[in-house]
Amino acid sequence: MIAWILILLLWGALLWLILHDVTDGEIHGSAVLMGSSPQNKSSSSMPDPQDAPNAIEQAPAPPSAKKSWWRKDRRVSVKAATAEELELAISESVKTAPGCEDFIGVFVRPKTPQSPRDPNWELRGVRYGNADRALANEQLATTVARLQQELQLADQHQGDHPTSTKSIASGGVM
Repeated sequence: MIAWILILLLWGALLWLILHDVTDGEIHGSAVLMGSSPQNKSSSSMPDPQDAPNAIEQAPAPPSAKKSWWRKDRRVSVKAATAEELELAISESVKTAPGCEDFIGVFVRPKTPQSPRDPNWELRGVRYGNADRALANEQLATTVARLQQELQLADQHQGDHPTSTKSIASGGVM
C-alpha cells in the first residue's frame, strides 16, 4: 500500500513539474491565468480566422530537371582541362614557392580511375631543373592533390594525336 502511495506521489510531482507555470512574472500575467480566463477578441494575439485570405498563395515550384543519381558527378565543381593546361597550372604553382624558381615542368598522363571520385590523370614525370628537389616535391604534392580534386583531364581521342597508329597507317607524317 505504501508503494502505491509513493508511486502516486511521484506521478503527482511529475505532473506538477510539467504544468509548473514558469511565466509567472510576465506583464500580462501567467500562462495559466491567461489560459483559464475568458478571451476577449481585443487582447488576443491570435489572428482571427475570418480576417485570413480565402486562397493560400504559394510560390510556384522551380522547374526541375530530371536527375539521374547514378550519372551524377559527385565532385564539387569539377572542370575539364587538357594535359597542357594541367602541366602549366602545376608548373606555375610550383614556381611560386621560394627556391623553386628554376623548376622546369611536369608531364601528365591519363589514367583509369578506380572509382567515380578518383582523378583520371596522374603525373608521369617531373623536370626539376636547378630547383631544390625537396622543396619542389613538397609544393608539387600539395598542388597535385588540390588539382586532382578540382580538375579532370579532358577526353582526348587517340585518333586525334598525330603520332597515333591510325594516322601513321593512313600515310601521316611522324
